[in-house]
Amino acid sequence: MRSAGYNPPQRMMHKGSLWAVVALMCVLPAARAANWEQPSADLAKQIAALAGPGPAKLILRNDSSLASAEIPVIRRLLERDLRGFGVVTGGSESATLIRITLSENLRGGLWVAEVVEGTETRVTMLQVSMETVGPSAGGSGVTLRRSLVITEADPVLDAQIFSIGGVQKLVVLEPERIVTYERNAAALVASGSAQSSWMEDQRFAIAHTRAFPRDIRGELMPAQDHLFDAYLPGVLCSSTGASTQIAVGCSDSDDPWPISTPGSGAGSSSGSNPGPQRAFYNALRDYFTGVLAPGVSMELPPFYQAADFPRPTGTALLLNGLDGRVMLIENNILKPVSGANDWGSDFAVIRSGCGSGVQVLVSGSGAAATGDSLRAYEIAGREAIAVSAPVTVEGAVVAIHTANGAASEAASATVIVRRDAPTRYEVWNVAALCN
Repeated sequence: MRSAGYNPPQRMMHKGSLWAVVALMCVLPAARAANWEQPSADLAKQIAALAGPGPAKLILRNDSSLASAEIPVIRRLLERDLRGFGVVTGGSESATLIRITLSENLRGGLWVAEVVEGTETRVTMLQVSMETVGPSAGGSGVTLRRSLVITEADPVLDAQIFSIGGVQKLVVLEPERIVTYERNAAALVASGSAQSSWMEDQRFAIAHTRAFPRDIRGELMPAQDHLFDAYLPGVLCSSTGASTQIAVGCSDSDDPWPISTPGSGAGSSSGSNPGPQRAFYNALRDYFTGVLAPGVSMELPPFYQAADFPRPTGTALLLNGLDGRVMLIENNILKPVSGANDWGSDFAVIRSGCGSGVQVLVSGSGAAATGDSLRAYEIAGREAIAVSAPVTVEGAVVAIHTANGAASEAASATVIVRRDAPTRYEVWNVAALCN
């Protein structure tokens, strides 16, 4: 992995230094974009160069002619792009405050960001062309945006970002080992690339007495009293330690895998189940047996994937069977979902806030020799409706997992893609953006 030195520090600016603000306005280039994505990405990069990675409180104020409906869209984009640079917003107790003002001048829009740490305030600005940036189109349509997290030569089963001791840690689950990475602020600032900023930190061998199946699957899950658990066929690995340096222990286990969040009451309108709902995995194959814990009042067929799905009457359980059928368990009733004939065996539920608020990110069906695809769906009643255009994937999608909720509030998914010639594995973060 590469490392780099810090960029030269930018000069500190305090409130009331009007002459410095005017000087910056004269030299900042205009950001030309057809929507809010490019201005958001540009400003997030500038903010990250001032703040560095870590938690921060974000305040957004609109002093421009933008419609009020545009502000939540811009905020979501900024929060997502800041996460890509290691700046995690939402911490009300954080010592870092990011205050962004959307304003205008004679040249168009001017977005001003103040990074406040103690008595020090640093400012950066971005000129935005209001002529080429129009209001977001209405409707429930979404656009899928993918960001490369890391590329690995060895197979990857899952990868998630966790926060421990104020430090972001990328955990990569492979068939025979768990590798952890830490965010390198110097590389992040120097390159502007979230991928090149991850530096390998620790690696742990996965001990197992039984041979893994050929089509091995695995999943990383956040834990309540430690950082994470890693589930593999017939094996459970758990982290220990409260500092940035952790330990991982693995042992044979036939325990069921969690497939829903604690307290969701998946499959019940009353939400009485304490959760999380768990499912028993067939350690000799690559699917779940259909046996749940706690159980439901019907016999379920074997399935590849399952996840919570919010419904008007509570929380249902969405799953896809080995026969290609997609089903909902709602109020202890198994309901088939139509319109899902093109779904592959991998999906994740993401809560984007667009349209109905919840989408299902799905891989394409069939062989992926010439490439794969990703697409977002919403479920109305018992029908799956495509709400995004398909995104072509050069390679095969081998796994999709909802991104760690502690870092992203389940607003995106981790997608693992295998590419050949030469063989390599790419880890993507995929988010649904409102149109």
